[in-house]
Amino acid sequence: MMKEKNITGSWKSILKSLLGYGTLAAATLVLFTQILLVANVDGNSMNDTYQNGDCLLCRRFGSFEKGDVIICTTDEGKTLIKRIIGTSGDTIDIDFELGIVKVNGKALDEPYIKEITHLDEGAFEYPITVPEKCYFVLGDNRNHSSDSRKYGYIKEENIKGKVLCEIPFI
Repeated sequence: MMKEKNITGSWKSILKSLLGYGTLAAATLVLFTQILLVANVDGNSMNDTYQNGDCLLCRRFGSFEKGDVIICTTDEGKTLIKRIIGTSGDTIDIDFELGIVKVNGKALDEPYIKEITHLDEGAFEYPITVPEKCYFVLGDNRNHSSDSRKYGYIKEENIKGKVLCEIPFI
């Protein structure tokens, strides 16, 4: 009888452990499928902010604002990591000769860019106004970036997440 209690006690202990690990696994699954996203930088379009191969931690929910670095997809399904320059209703104008980007008539102060903007990929004739539920995005390495200048606006539903930080240990 004593032996049986120990076996039963052992099974209870094992079941409690499994339940604990199951809860942890479920919480981790929810965290990384519904709340957080891990993304890798592929290319040099965000230099010097992020480098090719950097691993980024992103949040999947919430609002997205000018200046945010986001993970998104184009209508063609290409995944991009870019900075939001304009949101719905903003007027964007780019002077490619002087390399100046203006939002609503005001030149942006862009300490994060690698060099001024001379590359025009031909998606628009400027100035443009960003449509409802869309974003205008650019890479920080402007002259080596395929972004809204090539792919057009990014739709709200195509934003996968906002970059929170780089994960240095991965």
